[in-house]
Amino acid sequence: MLRRATLDDVARIEAMWSAPQNAPWIQPPDEGEVAASVAAGFAFVWETEGRTTGFVVLMTWVPEVFGLSAIVAERPGDGRRLLSAVLRIVFTELKAHRIGFDVTADNTRAIRLYESLGFRREGHIRECWRRPDGLFVDCLLMGLLAREWTP
Repeated sequence: MLRRATLDDVARIEAMWSAPQNAPWIQPPDEGEVAASVAAGFAFVWETEGRTTGFVVLMTWVPEVFGLSAIVAERPGDGRRLLSAVLRIVFTELKAHRIGFDVTADNTRAIRLYESLGFRREGHIRECWRRPDGLFVDCLLMGLLAREWTP
């Protein structure tokens, strides 16, 4: 079940975001980033059996244009349900024109998920992000316009 995050969720979101298994794929949040997103109403948690098992944190680039700061889902299959539910809020409640983000080019599992939800590859950035092991990796820019979204 999806719900908007509260300040009580900040520590759990930060812990999940910064977990070692996520380090190859997402940079840890900046200090205060999660709390600011919660305060803005742009952070969501996914609960399974009363426990937070995933989250999404959004940011705004310009009015009606959102970015996906991070998504984490601990349980297989929850990523699709979580992101689908967030997209419904982004395009219906928040009245977004688009949502976009970058993803490491070798994160094939995530890319398949994003493309299956309608996101398109919009660009390729060479060696754009340094992993904790020091290796630079390429990133793909991906985006979804409101008119392309299928509820």
